[in-house]
Amino acid sequence: MTKTPPRAWAMLAVGVLAQVAGTVFVTAPAFLIPLLHLERGVSLVEAGTLAAAPTFGLVLTLIAWGALADRIGERWVIAAGLALTALAALGAGLAQGYVLLGLFFLLGGAASASANAASGRVVVGWVPKHRRGLAMGIRPMSQPRGGTIAAGPLPVIASGAGLSAALLVPLVLTAAGTLAYGTDLG
Repeated sequence: MTKTPPRAWAMLAVGVLAQVAGTVFVTAPAFLIPLLHLERGVSLVEAGTLAAAPTFGLVLTLIAWGALADRIGERWVIAAGLALTALAALGAGLAQGYVLLGLFFLLGGAASASANAASGRVVVGWVPKHRRGLAMGIRPMSQPRGGTIAAGPLPVIASGAGLSAALLVPLVLTAAGTLAYGTDLG
């Protein structure tokens, strides 16, 4: 059996970071419903719509991101998607009004799908066959990790410092993922 190159594990780790960061963005609005309802005056129906917007955007673009990864490579797709997700988090943090906030949540979810669609290519392309089962077991842990990160500090940050401060968490995570994937894109 051949040894697994350290670069394969590094690529998997960065892929996990990318999915965690995207999941924090996608799940964040659900944990911010009380703030949206009580402090921004958004109805519960509107808050629920805002919470669903990133997931809807993600589902709309998964296939397109996967096709693009096949065409130009997973590293470019993940880096670009995370950069766009970071911009959407910034826009959502600055947005005033329900419609604009929903649009940024939708666009960020659509962009974050890049990591979900292309990170499977990381496993297949970088991890040797004899370690792919382990790698495929590690990769899906990203989504529960991202949900946990969103559920823990985001409501606390939002209740103390507001929505914009809470959205700094996915902004920083997606920007870090962009930098991690964006280096050495040869």
